[in-house]
Amino acid sequence: MKQVVQNNIYIIIVIILVNIFSVFAFVRIDFTSNNRYSLSKVSKSTIKTNTEPITVDFYVTEDLPQELKKIAREFIYILKEYKSLSNVYFKINTIHPDNEQTEHKALQAGIQPILIEISERDMEKIQNIYMGAVFSIGEKKAVLPFINYNTPLEYEITRLLKQASDTLKPHIAFIKGHQEASLGQMPQLINELSQLTDISVIDLFSTNDLSPYSVLCIIDPKDVYTPYEKEQLNKYLRQGGRLFIALNHAVGQINESQNSGFINRTGIEDLLEDKGLKIRYDFVVDNNCSTITVKQHNGFMSYQSSVSFPYLPIITNFSKHTITHGLNAILLPFASSIQQVKTNSTYIFTPLATTSSISGRQQAPVFFNLQKQWTRNDFNQPHSIVAALLTNDDNNSAIVTITDADFLINDIGIYAHPLRTDNINFAVNSIEWLGDNSGLIKLRNKFTTFASLEPIDDYTKSFLKYFNFLLPLLITLIAAAIRFHTKRIKRINRSRPGYI
Repeated sequence: MKQVVQNNIYIIIVIILVNIFSVFAFVRIDFTSNNRYSLSKVSKSTIKTNTEPITVDFYVTEDLPQELKKIAREFIYILKEYKSLSNVYFKINTIHPDNEQTEHKALQAGIQPILIEISERDMEKIQNIYMGAVFSIGEKKAVLPFINYNTPLEYEITRLLKQASDTLKPHIAFIKGHQEASLGQMPQLINELSQLTDISVIDLFSTNDLSPYSVLCIIDPKDVYTPYEKEQLNKYLRQGGRLFIALNHAVGQINESQNSGFINRTGIEDLLEDKGLKIRYDFVVDNNCSTITVKQHNGFMSYQSSVSFPYLPIITNFSKHTITHGLNAILLPFASSIQQVKTNSTYIFTPLATTSSISGRQQAPVFFNLQKQWTRNDFNQPHSIVAALLTNDDNNSAIVTITDADFLINDIGIYAHPLRTDNINFAVNSIEWLGDNSGLIKLRNKFTTFASLEPIDDYTKSFLKYFNFLLPLLITLIAAAIRFHTKRIKRINRSRPGYI
């Protein structure tokens, strides 16, 4: 009896110790093929080296739709994983804005509510949803206004930690003086870059020392670069500089007076060709493309309709590189193809993006026939390169080139328009990779997704249904038969003379 009591006491002590340990330690095992639920090396390094106390106020509506509940739960899990690795104070507060006071507090903190339509008991209703977080890292505060499927949770958390701990940001510069796109024309891009970099605008004539800049950006120049300016860029590259170049090499004009396309040379093409990257004098066309609105006539009536326009290719083929990791599609209005050429340069050429298997090229100049009926013969030059990377191991310089710039320009005033997320992601990934090889950009496209079951045919469904139903019965019958046989053997043995 005493031994039984002791064993029970030991079991209770073990249970208590396990529960105490579970309060202070958070562990989860990731069986996903792409380690989607594991923190990356850069995240682990960032949280371990952080010396500032962290408090996270997670504002979340209590009665969330099921899908958003999964996101909220995953956000908490990720925070707990950061907390388990932190060497300093790390507190997570979950706040439910379920009354006027807490809602006011959430709004003051910068959390943005959104209206969503949900179904409840066969009725549709509009609900105000809060799901955002305020990070207090030392004396600094940062806000995630709203968290959803499109929020790369690990990237955002690690970015905020790096912002608080890194005293020096990479310094990037946008070159001006050739009618390049202004910062005001690219608010989406600048907003993303400003979170992790310091941004300047420079003129190559007035800036002699380019070494302070981690990356120089050349976006949509229209005028020609002088030999002096190109030598400035070459000197910068020889010192290990990095360039991001987006050229409107192929220019398309569609209006009431003309529908034509031509090539605009800026001199940057020569700089690139010397290093093994040649931009052809052509327009790429792709069956996978966007549409334009054209005016059509039917008798006395005129109307507008959308037609596919292959000169606006949607690029979905990307190489396996950190820059393009996780990208789905970018839209390039009027792009040219890129060709690798042999030179005496030591630069290594790497394609980053290509057109589809049903695509082609048209030599410039071109006339845009908006009523053209496109056939397969028009797409006889597939997989044309539209973005490429040049790297030089001798001096550690690198150049990312893409043959369109409009894909980054929101424009201003009445012409302003939002851009595809992946358009911005490509540029930000490129610039961050060029300026900082910490690995943070790999996380930009690491979203929280929940795997769905693979579809199966009706025969397999029926088989699995009956198999799941009959298997337990079969196991029970086999176990009963074995038990019956065992007992029968024992009875027979007991009935024999001399059985003890």
